[in-house]
Amino acid sequence: MRFLPRLLTLSLLLFPFLDVSAQEEGLIFLRNPSFEDMPRNSSPPRGWTNCGFPGESPPDVHPDPQFEFRVSKPAQHETTYLGMVTRENETYESVGQQMAQPFSSEQCYSFRIFLARSPVYLSRSRKTNQPSNYIQPIKLRVYGGYSVCDRRQLLGESDLVRNTDWQEYRFKLHPEQDFTHIVLEAYYKQPIMFPYNGNLLLDNAQPLRPIPCDEAPWFPANDMLVTMTNPEDDIQPKPVRPVYRPTPPMNEPTGQVVPKEPTVRLGKTEAILKEGTVFSIEKITFKANSAELEEKSEEALEEIVEFLKENDNVIVEIGGHASNMATTFTANELSTNRARSVVSYLHNRDIGFERLLPHGYGKTLPVCKEKNQECNRKNQRVEVKILKVKS
Repeated sequence: MRFLPRLLTLSLLLFPFLDVSAQEEGLIFLRNPSFEDMPRNSSPPRGWTNCGFPGESPPDVHPDPQFEFRVSKPAQHETTYLGMVTRENETYESVGQQMAQPFSSEQCYSFRIFLARSPVYLSRSRKTNQPSNYIQPIKLRVYGGYSVCDRRQLLGESDLVRNTDWQEYRFKLHPEQDFTHIVLEAYYKQPIMFPYNGNLLLDNAQPLRPIPCDEAPWFPANDMLVTMTNPEDDIQPKPVRPVYRPTPPMNEPTGQVVPKEPTVRLGKTEAILKEGTVFSIEKITFKANSAELEEKSEEALEEIVEFLKENDNVIVEIGGHASNMATTFTANELSTNRARSVVSYLHNRDIGFERLLPHGYGKTLPVCKEKNQECNRKNQRVEVKILKVKS
């Protein structure tokens, strides 16, 4: 009889977990549904594969780390989100992944995701090669397939996303086959008279939840996303022209001593803190043919941490450089992964990803070309470049 109380206690402990499991039955989970990663241009977030057109740049992880596109909206969930565009040359961006479990062709699903449009998304026109603002409203399309970029069936699509604040969109998906993969695609208003430059921001995708196929899709009561008379339908984006400001005339000499601009020191480099300044960091080393940092790099890494905390108004690029002895492919891959390792270390020391951009230069910028160990050591380096000094 003494085992009965223990058995009852164990049953009570397990009961909540069994109940949760029952509630979660049938959910299909996505990898990295909040699109979290290091903010960067032309590289999709981890867990997602670029499914765009060959020769075109992949989607971006925002907020824009270099302010190149001027996309600065805070994330709806956590810290980063996905940005995709359509272009006037009839190309558009998309990402895909294999789901945790396949669709069931005998089941319908509810898919929820937060979408927005950035009021500014600067890039170059693929037709004119001139600056352009990719601001026209576009839509999200959801496909099912059997490989990472397979668009076997169009499962659902949103209305044009005109809102510039985050809004939840819900889709009712009815797969006709047991698809294993999902594709999220940015697409134009239909019918397409002329392809145009538009943008779409995505964040906080929810697990796909089984629903009865006779259940109507639900949208928020205050939904103002579908407005056929919205004046933004008639947006005609104009090229963004650079503003040229004449250099002010220099003052006549007055005999006064002009104070020098203050300098900062990082590593063995002392220079003015301004955009474009590069600090070469010595004593950051990695294990052979690896992106794993060695323990003796800690002192130099901590110096970068202190520099970024003291100068909290700067955004930097962490540049990785490789030896001339490596092949081009190996040099590019290794230098990029090493730059990301440094960024990861800095982020773990409370430096936000929005201030860090990893960049692998491979062996394109050697400091020497001699074929010896000393030259190899100099070329395998890490540099910190000032990208932006915010006022």
